[in-house]
Amino acid sequence: MRNLWKVGALGAVFGAVLSVGGCSDFDAAYENCQGEGRCGPQASGDGGADAGDAGDGGDVTPPPCGDGGVDYPDLTGFDNDCDGIDGVADAGYFVHPTDGRDDGNDGTRERPFQTLARALREIRDGGTGRNIVYLGTGTYNEAAPAVDMPVSLYGGYTWRGNQFWDRFKDGGGTTFFDGGTLAFTVRDTTDAEVVLDSLHIASANAPNAGEPSIAVRVIRASAVRFSNTIVEAGQGGRGTEGADGDGGSAGHDGGTGENATGPTPGYRGSSGAAPTCAFSTANAGGNGGTGKAGSAGTPGEVGAPNTPGGRAGVVGQKVDAGNNISTCVGGAGADGDAGVAGAPGDAGTAGSGMGVIDPVQVTWQMLAQQMGSAGAAGKPGAGGGGGGSGGACAEDIHPSQIGAAGGGGGGGSGGCGGQQGTGGGGGGASIAVLLLQADVTVSNDSKLTTHGGGNGGAGTQGGAGGEGGLGGSPGLRSDLRVDAGSNESYFTYGGFSGRGGNGGSGGQGGPGGGGAGGPSIGVWCLLDAGVTVDESSSVSPGNGGEGGASTGNRGSTGTQAPTFDCRTTP
Repeated sequence: MRNLWKVGALGAVFGAVLSVGGCSDFDAAYENCQGEGRCGPQASGDGGADAGDAGDGGDVTPPPCGDGGVDYPDLTGFDNDCDGIDGVADAGYFVHPTDGRDDGNDGTRERPFQTLARALREIRDGGTGRNIVYLGTGTYNEAAPAVDMPVSLYGGYTWRGNQFWDRFKDGGGTTFFDGGTLAFTVRDTTDAEVVLDSLHIASANAPNAGEPSIAVRVIRASAVRFSNTIVEAGQGGRGTEGADGDGGSAGHDGGTGENATGPTPGYRGSSGAAPTCAFSTANAGGNGGTGKAGSAGTPGEVGAPNTPGGRAGVVGQKVDAGNNISTCVGGAGADGDAGVAGAPGDAGTAGSGMGVIDPVQVTWQMLAQQMGSAGAAGKPGAGGGGGGSGGACAEDIHPSQIGAAGGGGGGGSGGCGGQQGTGGGGGGASIAVLLLQADVTVSNDSKLTTHGGGNGGAGTQGGAGGEGGLGGSPGLRSDLRVDAGSNESYFTYGGFSGRGGNGGSGGQGGPGGGGAGGPSIGVWCLLDAGVTVDESSSVSPGNGGEGGASTGNRGSTGTQAPTFDCRTTP
């Protein structure tokens, strides 16, 4: 059965120009041109000499043509009505991206406009009733063209520089719309059809972090048809990289115990003061024990939060060493315990999800969940315990003759935890066609593709924990000779005092989570939008963006799907 191609909005225009109906027997025309060797490329020969520039008149040899029947633009590129183009010349406006002029030209085939925007303005304001645009091959660097009326755009035309416009000649070139990250929009055409035929529309790779690349938006349009058209979205922008966490501040050293002087004991070494930490309260060391004379020593104090101090030295006892020599030595105080290291911070959560379409701005937006979260700061190290002071003799002798113990060393304070690494940002979306309250048909070997979602940004390392402060040294003991009133030699010694414990190092800051990869979607629909794809056409999105790296939690891979949330017809 032969296909009757009904052109919708075109029918009225062609009818007005030709006073004929709105349908054409396409199969019959195609069979005829094949049999006669006339099918596109425009003809089996070269159609005459190459086209010249716009100013030299070009080749004036008429192209092969048909029998004067109705001539809708079709994929054969054949001029059926012998007016010099595939299509009806007087039914539309002509545009050429390099040789046309917006100022001074009237959009006829001999004097084409340079931009699609100028042709659309003429359709809107000119009052001619024409709603077709014949687009020459070449690159159109127009910023986000917007179609907001029922029109038909036909590409693939090569202008000879005169009244003749060949279509698909010798393979032809492409009618290429090289847009920015938002390349092309069709909107607010709810009561008529819009045709995009033999075009190549591409959006740029997104240069900014997390930015989307969207080739075509169709907004509140009841019937848009892609025919023999390539729609190509660039890659979404890469997510931002996290920032490494700063290292934690080091702990302060414990104070040195005071030396004993004669019978006077040494004062305790002070605790290492707690440093100022960015995200937590640091732990001070314990004070050392103060030296004693004539009694047991003093234990070192506990380092924060619970590091034991050194025990005190016991009372010394007189010992006969023989040969009329006696000694009395106080017991040694113990070193304070070292503080334990702080625990590392938890890793940040990974970014996930695919973002949303903002129904007001009609563009893709990232959600907070696509960004990796920061890790947690490392915990501070514990303070070291203070050193215990040594003991002294407690014999019944004059206090001035008793050797004393020095002060115990103070415990070092704990180091601060390292600061957290921050999370990576999510990658931007890559969307070939975005639909909002719209219906689209993809036909005649059209191809919708994307270059893939942007990769998620890496979550970064947390900072190293600060070193714990060193424990303070103990003070020196003293020794004295006792006047025993006999031939006996009697010496008293204070006990050795303990060293303060070192403070624990702060914990490593937690790494940030990796950002989610951006989604890569062929057709993304919103608010009851639908798409129909015929068997000759394809929707082939590239990969979703890779999740951002992290030594903790890597970001999720971006979603890849031909369609999302659409009413679809195979």
